[in-house]
Amino acid sequence: MDDGRGYARELVFNYDHEKKNGRTSSVTQEIMGFKEQTQVQPNKVVDKKNNAWNKIIKDSDKIVYLIDLCGHEKYLKTTIFGLTGLVPDYAMIIVGANMGVQRMTKEHLGIALALNVPIIIVITKIDIAPAEIYKQTQDSITKILKSASCQKMPLLIRENDEMKVYAESMASNRICPIFCVSSVSGEGIDQLKLFLSQLQTRISQQTNIIKAPSDKVEFLIDGSFTVKDVGLVLSGTLVSGTVSIGQVLHLGPDKKGDFKTVTVKSMHYKRTPIEEVTSGNACCISVKSKDKEGMKSSDIRKGMVLLDKSITPKAAYEFDAEVIILHHATTIKLKYQAVIHTGVVRQTAQVLSLSQELLRTGDKGIIKFRFMSAPEYLHEGVSILFREGRTRGLGKIIKIYNL
Repeated sequence: MDDGRGYARELVFNYDHEKKNGRTSSVTQEIMGFKEQTQVQPNKVVDKKNNAWNKIIKDSDKIVYLIDLCGHEKYLKTTIFGLTGLVPDYAMIIVGANMGVQRMTKEHLGIALALNVPIIIVITKIDIAPAEIYKQTQDSITKILKSASCQKMPLLIRENDEMKVYAESMASNRICPIFCVSSVSGEGIDQLKLFLSQLQTRISQQTNIIKAPSDKVEFLIDGSFTVKDVGLVLSGTLVSGTVSIGQVLHLGPDKKGDFKTVTVKSMHYKRTPIEEVTSGNACCISVKSKDKEGMKSSDIRKGMVLLDKSITPKAAYEFDAEVIILHHATTIKLKYQAVIHTGVVRQTAQVLSLSQELLRTGDKGIIKFRFMSAPEYLHEGVSILFREGRTRGLGKIIKIYNL
């Protein structure tokens, strides 16, 4: 439990500056293990993460993978990257009962809705919220969820509610459960844990993103680092195929749009060494380049992928997208620039042409974009989200101009 002064979150943060200002600025990953709907408790305070995770995996019959994203506006690009690139099953939006619904709460809600990710609301700090403000927060959330733009059915979870029914209904993406909890008094925490233990993965429904283990390999890279005596390690999500040790794959595209041939040396899944990994799982893969020069972590950038050696990969600077403008203060016209998010790709692109002269809030149209700094590996039919200041747009790629 928390002590009311940030003790619990200090165990989760990656960096010292996060502990000082209390703001998540990076993507943190944790796991919860359940055995017969009871949480497997690691000795987290004493154990290192490797030991704690190994114990949880060994003693559990179900694992829930938690990805902690940033709440502050300053780090919105990291939050969008996590939602688009890490392929989450559900989005849990945290609202302080004493703070009410902030502008960023609506922003995060909008992004999750745009990406069609089912939403769970958790109202925290109910032990310190004045009764009037607490009621106001609940009413605001209920009103937003019922609105025409959300079209959700808010369900305020009571103590004796049947969690299994709600958990099974989540896949329909129609209901939105609201949990009210306190991390200090522990109120509502048991219901939330029970609900998490009942949730099912949505991999079978995300067929536009996650492909079968028998398909050709595609691994989306979300991070890279160099480990002493190991070499280059890539972290990410396998969205298609099966990867095993010794397999030869293509890595790229680099800034010129080229792909290198690499060999898989070793793999870790939830900090545990493995021989093979199948689509739908996040893991770390150690690779070795077949070039004499080798590869460093600095050679890897966001947007790169590992692909099956039987694929002849091509990168593209330009693509057409069918878009809807969610919000823009004025108009979108030629040479307008915005940051494009699609999968693990996050790069500024410029408008080369539009299907009409101008696009305003609420307008639909076709835009031809060109990436500003490097070509990317793209697929037709995938969703894109673009932002610039307060501007937000959503769409899907309909045509790619490969190099």
